[in-house]
Amino acid sequence: MTKNKTAMPSILIALGGNALNVVETPSTSLKEEFNVAYKSVANIVDLIEEGYSKIVLTHGNGPQVGRVFLQQELTKNEFPRQTTLDVCVADTQGRIGYALQNVFANICKERKIDKKAYTVVTQVLVDANDQAFKNPTKPVGSFYSEEEAKKLAAERGWIVKQEGKKGYRRVVPSPVPIDIIEKDIFKTFVKNNLIAIGGGGGGIPVVLNAKGVLEGVDAVIDKDRTSALLANEIGIDVFVILTEADYVCLKFHTPEERALKNVTVDELEKYYNAGEFPAGSMGPKVEAAINFLRNGGKRAIIANLFHLKDALAGKTGTQISL
Repeated sequence: MTKNKTAMPSILIALGGNALNVVETPSTSLKEEFNVAYKSVANIVDLIEEGYSKIVLTHGNGPQVGRVFLQQELTKNEFPRQTTLDVCVADTQGRIGYALQNVFANICKERKIDKKAYTVVTQVLVDANDQAFKNPTKPVGSFYSEEEAKKLAAERGWIVKQEGKKGYRRVVPSPVPIDIIEKDIFKTFVKNNLIAIGGGGGGIPVVLNAKGVLEGVDAVIDKDRTSALLANEIGIDVFVILTEADYVCLKFHTPEERALKNVTVDELEKYYNAGEFPAGSMGPKVEAAINFLRNGGKRAIIANLFHLKDALAGKTGTQISL
């Protein structure tokens, strides 16, 4: 039974990779993916019991889209390869959206809550002339050793880059999102207190071709950038980015490390411009929070996935204000 509360803010929750990712082994089953999703979604259903009714979920797909694309590459000699990254993103939106809405419905049924979630296959407009197409930087898929990465680069024409001590990953273009094609659907969902799942993996990247027709492109858009844009376009009050970290930190992984608990957007932007947040980890999340607040948002939070309720109550996580 949900609590009778009024004037609760609308929220968009961007789920990080740890909310969905299962370490795959030969014995890994699809059931394990649903078990991971269940733990993540249970925290969101907690909010419904607190009285929140206007909720939009977005999610990443980095590991999943990389695996889908690799499957295509590995079978290209057996079957004609027809899948580019835009279609791979669409595939993962369906798979992950299914898992999320399935466990959401089951949890609500267990708790006797009359709510369901609905997945929106989401296209996101980008500029065909975006410089990202000339300088791929977005990591996708699995980590490889230096030897494996060089072999894959030579055999498949991939661009690979080292990502810290974890190893090497394939990198692809990551253009800036300009518009959410299905934004009106999300507005309708929010207006009617329906739970929407969308913007998966940053959305399916599309451009307007010379004939003014939408056309998919071979790229992956940053999930947090798309989430911030979607939140602004549909008038969301609070933007929550969930990740593995409890807080955004200055001097990360140094003896001078310091957690940012309460910070204004002006202060955070100064730290961002000073290079405090690495591009491959916290940087895009901080950038997205800044963009959301600069474009009409009221409050942004970056917090640990499993501390969602406390983060919204201001008890944990990096709280970013105007």
